[in-house]
Amino acid sequence: MKKIVYLSAYLLLVLTSCTKNNDFVKEELEKALPTVEVTSVGLLRQVGPFATTDVIQVTFGGALTKANPGALDYAWYDVPVSGAAKMVDSVHFNSWNESAAAANGNNSVATTLTPASYPNTNIYSGNINMKLSKLPAGSKSYSLRVYVRTEKGEMAMISQTRFITVK
Repeated sequence: MKKIVYLSAYLLLVLTSCTKNNDFVKEELEKALPTVEVTSVGLLRQVGPFATTDVIQVTFGGALTKANPGALDYAWYDVPVSGAAKMVDSVHFNSWNESAAAANGNNSVATTLTPASYPNTNIYSGNINMKLSKLPAGSKSYSLRVYVRTEKGEMAMISQTRFITVK
């Protein structure tokens, strides 16, 4: 009987210690994760070159840790043969889910947050419908930058050089 009591006490102590250690690891992991990160950007089943009358759907994804979504912006840059790239067009969204309206140039964004296995972290995936009407034609290539912000203004950016060509 004593053996069972000692064994039960030992198991209780070990299981409690493992749980505390696991919580410590989760807390340290949470501290190491960036608050906001955008990790991917791409086109969904679309192939260029595109016309200025086209609307493309750009997908993006990343993660938020201990934060809520804020604003989202994207900008198109020309791809010069030499010299610095110049911004050609940019669009600002007040949130990560916004319908097309005059204020955002009739572009739209829709984002889904999914809880991750990491503590206090959400994985997000989104789609931006982008009108290409403000990009000059002429077989020019353009780079895309997507900026995501938390409600506290922390920002992450992803860039893709020569993302599209407009004929």
